[in-house]
Amino acid sequence: MAFENLYQLNEEQYQNLPARLGEAFFLHPLFCRLFPNAQVRKTCITYFMSQYLKLLAPYALCLAESEAMHAVIIVYDSRRYVRKEYWRALLQMDFHLLALVKQLGIRDMLHFIKEWESLSKRWVRDFERKAYFYVELVFASEMHHKEALQLVRELIDEGDIMDMNVAVKTSDKESALWYERLGFTLMNTIVDEESGLDQYCLIAKHHKEQKSWIQDIG
Repeated sequence: MAFENLYQLNEEQYQNLPARLGEAFFLHPLFCRLFPNAQVRKTCITYFMSQYLKLLAPYALCLAESEAMHAVIIVYDSRRYVRKEYWRALLQMDFHLLALVKQLGIRDMLHFIKEWESLSKRWVRDFERKAYFYVELVFASEMHHKEALQLVRELIDEGDIMDMNVAVKTSDKESALWYERLGFTLMNTIVDEESGLDQYCLIAKHHKEQKSWIQDIG
């Protein structure tokens, strides 16, 4: 059984995640960049998360360390991707996000649209030609960071079993170092000179592929 050591969230729990995500990522550098005004961010981030989770729902696994949900990871599974359906859902999300204009105003909404690209997974195409897992979001309540660590380890182990690599992008340098300690390799750094908020693109190679690299070097 896939991810047999983890708890898979049910539909109701998934639908209740936006408020928790809004709180967990309120001070995250990326969301501070998307919504520079803290008061506006407080209003908008939960709505944004609700729309983003709707987009991901058909393509993602949502896993926790247990039913207590002290740590949660949302993982995109590229095997579930259907181009036409995904782009239709993406257009629907963009339409619903227009509701943010009331809170953001025109100028900040244009800023948000410009920065929206920072959430793109397109960079993975430069490195992957087969199915992969992509860490969309991972968070833990206070005092439960070890559980979050275990979730990522379980994902890497599942990738080994399924012959799939695991990709992630983070705009936080400390998080990038955290992923590297877990076995991820930094593949690219997207430099943003304007904001100073660089994005670190990392991939954890499954063991079979790592061995093939060693053989090629040898």
